[in-house]
Amino acid sequence: MKMVEPDPHELHSLEVVIRMTGASRRKIIFYCRKGVLCPTRRDDEWHFDEESVMRLRHIEALRQQHRMNWAAIRTIMGLLDEVEVLREELRFRR
Repeated sequence: MKMVEPDPHELHSLEVVIRMTGASRRKIIFYCRKGVLCPTRRDDEWHFDEESVMRLRHIEALRQQHRMNWAAIRTIMGLLDEVEVLREELRFRR
């Protein structure tokens, strides 16, 4: 399956994200409901930006390539979010 790279200025529908990442609809909805993916609601549909697409690819790599379970993925994604907050704070202080 060929992966399609996202346009950084565009929001993508759920169907497009499924084609871009190869992730199943069920998995994407699960991640959204658990709060690790945060889509934008527009016209009563979910839309995803580039950051969400890249985050989904990261989650799927942890699950498929590293065979991590949901608890491990949730922990790692939470830690990565904390690291990003700390990086932003450091940039602000410089």
